[in-house]
Amino acid sequence: MQTRILVAATALILVAGPALAIEKITFPTRIGTVVFPHKKHQEALGQCRGCHEKGPGKIDGFNKVLAHGKGCKGCHEELKKGPTRCNGCHQGK
Repeated sequence: MQTRILVAATALILVAGPALAIEKITFPTRIGTVVFPHKKHQEALGQCRGCHEKGPGKIDGFNKVLAHGKGCKGCHEELKKGPTRCNGCHQGK
């Protein structure tokens, strides 16, 4: 019984993910606010695990180092898509 519930919940999250995704997430920084189009990324990537390794919710250890390293910037460089320069993400004050 518990296995069925777990499978059903997992299927619901996978199917409903993009429909229920947060539209945008805002990160205030000292050099300008970063507005992250979360729903757009989720729809383009088609899955959550690329960023959310432990499942839905905040990304463990997400900070400036991760964003500028293997996280945001690294992904943009690898996919050759999206901003990689400061002003591409940070909107001036």
